[in-house]
Amino acid sequence: MSPITHLWTRLTSKQHEDAWVERLLFAGPENLVIKAFPASRTLRLQIYTNAAMSKRLVKLFGGSVRPFRMATWKPPEIKRRKPLCIAGGLRLHNDRELFLEDRKKKTGHPLLIPAEMAFGTGEHATTRSCLRMLSGIALELPEKNWSFLDLGTGSGILALAAELFGAQKILGIDFDQRCIKVARANSKVNQLLKSKWEHADLLQWKIPGTWQVIAANIYSSVLSVASPKIVKALAPQGHLILSGILACEVSEVEKLFCSLGLKKVRVIIQGKWGALHFEKA
Repeated sequence: MSPITHLWTRLTSKQHEDAWVERLLFAGPENLVIKAFPASRTLRLQIYTNAAMSKRLVKLFGGSVRPFRMATWKPPEIKRRKPLCIAGGLRLHNDRELFLEDRKKKTGHPLLIPAEMAFGTGEHATTRSCLRMLSGIALELPEKNWSFLDLGTGSGILALAAELFGAQKILGIDFDQRCIKVARANSKVNQLLKSKWEHADLLQWKIPGTWQVIAANIYSSVLSVASPKIVKALAPQGHLILSGILACEVSEVEKLFCSLGLKKVRVIIQGKWGALHFEKA
């Protein structure tokens, strides 16, 4: 993967967000950042990329480009200090001191996910939906030693939550090496060392064995291509969580995975995003 050397930026209207997400997929969805402004209908689109891609983006869509140095980059300051409570006693922290204090209580499932340049802090609707579904699934599983596969792990938040919920065999993959680095760091800081990580491209990667729970928080364009191998890797009576799907695409994705033999269990729509829970009969 080419190193990040440039930052492409362009302003747009909130009403066109969905169209831009689809339009910019070719530049790498993990490199796209969308910033909203309070009391404004304007969005700032940013792509962290290389020189060649930045020139292509300007040629296609206009906007501006400036040099970007990863070595001097610092994550933006996040004002939230109180934990974000999800489900199943999961409390997401971005403040290390409060996390350490919370962990001493030995109640629930505190998890520290510092701000990093990787998708998945629990703030986004797609991640929250996945965590809610994962919490419910963990309570229903008859086995204690269940397995969890996280496709497009980002910060590792879903894999680490699965470990807190009782999974014993956990693997997270991502085709961005930086995400794997961040996930490993988050694993260490939370002292959750059962989770393993692998740098891989889902479309080229051969999924090892079968898994009782699989989560894929990735775009529908990738899901549609990888759907047969994902379903094949799901164990009998296994659970599949899909997210990162635009709300307008939920019906199409549902039909695709049901046609492959899965049964829809639940759908969550939050704003412009949707998440699906399937079970393998």
